[in-house]
Amino acid sequence: MFKDPPYKVVCPILDIILLIKKYTPTELEVVHKLLKAKINLAKTPIQVASYVEFLIKYFVMHSEDLEKIIGAEDEGDRRFVLQAIYDCIVELYPPFRLDIICNDINSDIFMQTVASGVATEQKELYSEYLKRSSSAGKFSAQREKLVPSGIQSLRDIKRIEKNLKKNIVGQDDAIDSVIANLKLLAAGLFKKGSFFFIGPTGVGKTQLARLLGKQFSGHFYKINCAEYAGGHEYSKLIGSPPGYVGHVEKSLLAEMAEKSKKWILLFDEIEKASPKFMNFLLSLLDDGTVTDNMGKVLDFSESIFVFTSNQGISEVKYGDQLGFSKEKQTYEKSREEVMKSVKKRFSPEFLNRIDNFIFFKSLSMDAVKKIASLEMKNIPIKKTKSLLSYIVENSYSEEYGARNIARFIKNRVAVKAADAILEGKVPTNGGRVYTPRISKSGELELIRLTKAKEELE
Repeated sequence: MFKDPPYKVVCPILDIILLIKKYTPTELEVVHKLLKAKINLAKTPIQVASYVEFLIKYFVMHSEDLEKIIGAEDEGDRRFVLQAIYDCIVELYPPFRLDIICNDINSDIFMQTVASGVATEQKELYSEYLKRSSSAGKFSAQREKLVPSGIQSLRDIKRIEKNLKKNIVGQDDAIDSVIANLKLLAAGLFKKGSFFFIGPTGVGKTQLARLLGKQFSGHFYKINCAEYAGGHEYSKLIGSPPGYVGHVEKSLLAEMAEKSKKWILLFDEIEKASPKFMNFLLSLLDDGTVTDNMGKVLDFSESIFVFTSNQGISEVKYGDQLGFSKEKQTYEKSREEVMKSVKKRFSPEFLNRIDNFIFFKSLSMDAVKKIASLEMKNIPIKKTKSLLSYIVENSYSEEYGARNIARFIKNRVAVKAADAILEGKVPTNGGRVYTPRISKSGELELIRLTKAKEELE
């Protein structure tokens, strides 16, 4: 059944590499129906652990051997291990998250409830709709249904807002602006949206777009605009023109449009793109469509287009509100000066097609420490105050923001845990995390270690 090699997914919490089955589209549809039926047909409350174990059975290669990996008599430890494996699976297959499947079931129930309460002729229309929806033969159409829209109700919007504010630190105002626009889409007043994220480097602009992509539709793609600084590089997106190598090959945007018309398309560092690339974007921003090299109209009419830029940031002094200087200046005044720079760089035709200009603030020291704490969540080392201060002092800078924090943690902190794991050293208290200490020379070391039992024997 599984001809292709499995996906290899690192589960750092358990210190293992999971082998995740690589399903064909048809097989994936079958598994989804099985899992959905398990929940839909239940007459009594379902334990989350039960669903997790069911999911692991279908997605993890050699799942029968997992008991050896889990090997925990304590129920709390067992749930911890199962959750870690579950997180790895749904990171690879987002539509199988438990809350997504429940939303899918609830949506079906809602449609059936509505259908039962309308006039006879309307009921027939709803029945035909439900029939066609459930009997769609092609997986490409079914897959679109499997991926969550993320904005089916006010409850969904609040869930997205909570998730964004949990993972994007110090940018609540920017997130509030994004959420306000999602409400317009959820209410059906608008089909697409466009955001222009402005702010210093390393404060969360790209990360917000990435997380929004997961929550909005499950479809996210980042375009590095520095690669489109010349005149004709946008052929990478729509395909080579006639007479050029690769003309008959399907373009990148064509492949994306076949999957869905609902994407988060991130144009990172848009100020680096060429004027021709900017003109290419006008049609996309107008009605959400673009014509590829084969003359085919590609539909992204329900997508959100996000542009990030730090245009004008270095030209003004913002104080501790939007930039890095200690000189005080009002937030509104700073925005005005940045927008003057933005208007000089970009054409009115482009700017007039942007729905919202969203400003990101510089990060406070407390916010930076929270970011460091988030980056440490999968590292089995205690997040002490001294450790977080050590990370921030050695990795954060006003020039690059929090961008270097993850790199520093990987190269200077996580490697300490890796050394201990490979040397068979475990915490003396029998816990799951190591205790850090910053030496007088300013180096990180792990303390209170002992050899694992198997090595002592």
